[in-house]
Amino acid sequence: MTTDTLQPTPFAALPGHRKVGWLLVRVGTVLWIGSGAVAKGVEFNPQLLPPPVLKSLIWFAQNTGFDTSTFIEWSLRAIVGAEVFIALAILFSARWARTIAMLTLGFFAIILVVSMVQTAMKDGIVEALTGSCGCFGEKSPLPASGMLAIDLALFFNALLLAPRVAVGGAVPVLAPLALGVVVAFALPEKQVAAPSDSGQAATTEPSTTRPAPTPVAAAAWPATPAKYEKYYAPKWNDWVGKPLRDQKLALAIERPLPDDLEKGDWIVTFSRADCEDCQAMYRAHFKAKRPERVLKVTVPDSRGTPLGMPCEGCVAAELFRVRAGQQGKSPDYVFQTPVALRMKDGVVTAVCTDFDNAEQVAAVLPAVGEPATEAPKATAPAAPEAQPPVAPVAPAAKWLGLPAKLESFYIAEFAGTEGKPFAEQPFARLLQGAPPADLLSGRWIVIYYREDCDHCHDLLTTYFTGKLPVRTLLIAIPDADPNNILDNPCDECTKARLVSGPNYVIGTPVVVAINDGAIECVIENVDDMAALEACLKFPAR
Repeated sequence: MTTDTLQPTPFAALPGHRKVGWLLVRVGTVLWIGSGAVAKGVEFNPQLLPPPVLKSLIWFAQNTGFDTSTFIEWSLRAIVGAEVFIALAILFSARWARTIAMLTLGFFAIILVVSMVQTAMKDGIVEALTGSCGCFGEKSPLPASGMLAIDLALFFNALLLAPRVAVGGAVPVLAPLALGVVVAFALPEKQVAAPSDSGQAATTEPSTTRPAPTPVAAAAWPATPAKYEKYYAPKWNDWVGKPLRDQKLALAIERPLPDDLEKGDWIVTFSRADCEDCQAMYRAHFKAKRPERVLKVTVPDSRGTPLGMPCEGCVAAELFRVRAGQQGKSPDYVFQTPVALRMKDGVVTAVCTDFDNAEQVAAVLPAVGEPATEAPKATAPAAPEAQPPVAPVAPAAKWLGLPAKLESFYIAEFAGTEGKPFAEQPFARLLQGAPPADLLSGRWIVIYYREDCDHCHDLLTTYFTGKLPVRTLLIAIPDADPNNILDNPCDECTKARLVSGPNYVIGTPVVVAINDGAIECVIENVDDMAALEACLKFPAR
């Protein structure tokens, strides 16, 4: 009589290296896969899935007619449930443990290799090796290369060291499968915060991300949605020929919005603060003022260091996010940036999602003509310039001081602050102690820096030693490594620092020139020497 059931082999009868291999399969691999499932279930954020997986899910949903938001949510549930099933099947099914482990770890390794190759082609090999794959959540300390190394180590252990026969009893895989299904359905539904009456977080703090446009009338733009979507995964091509107001993602843009948003020619951009491709788009197409109006919409889920996004004359806005004091979770914005769309009288006429596609770029962002074509012709030498400088506004009457309540973190966003009162900017209000008494009178240079920052030290050594032509205020970010503090070469600078406690997301150094309390210019990239020296206006030494 024959049977296809493997005869169990006593664990004690295995050689030493086989025992280690078997323990790594039945314990190490289970913990590795199970911890990934727990991390995904706790954060429940599809944006943290490996890019090849997420792109495949979005592509499938958008090409099969499924509702993208619902499909992605249940796909994430299925992924978590599958990982729970796999971990338990390896733990309890001696017969199939080694095979399941090898197939799973091999699949994980392939996904990571594809993801790393795509990242290397786009952002370079260093980013591919050190960047996160999201497999263990946003706060995982392991880079993608570390995850790949562990996957491969466990895979080759199962292939070479684990015994090829069952060890112990064979438990059917139906029980782990059932438990995996239960977990997938039992994951709590993502609760998205309901909007406030005004459509944005209640706060008394001034914003550096929006240049205070005229509030939109209720008849001109739809009201804030009663409930935000859990996921936003727009089908951009479907927007063409339709009003912007009909798109769910557009309604998630926080108010206020310009009252003439649906009048004339507009360009609307979607970008993330840490997106290098977004920065390249703005530098290529928005460094000079365009003839169209431009609405620059920030996607508020970036996790890297914010980059400078030059956008001359743009109206800045942001997609909805949950702020301190609000209940629920922010929506997940499941799309790549940058994206730019062209709009005529409120109707989308073209969309660009691939800035390597010259045809798409030309349809949305046609080349801007000579500056003279934007202004009336004149023969007199004193004719106004096509791009007049921003007129300074009246500075604040007094220093506002620290806000009544500090946030847990602050992200520097200096774009669009030219011409605005320096004293009203959040990073200015976070100054520890009182500023110089005459800071809002006459011309000052304000530098945000870190005391352990080599670039900051180089800037100060180059421009701010000896007798200074302009009064200068150095504001230290209080998160420098105390073991790497550099000498300060600016003897004549007035020195201050931001209040300790919050986390400050700001790349240093940042140079701000103010005149009578109004911001003249901001330089976030001090390697652009022409722009830096034009902002400083220092006489030649």
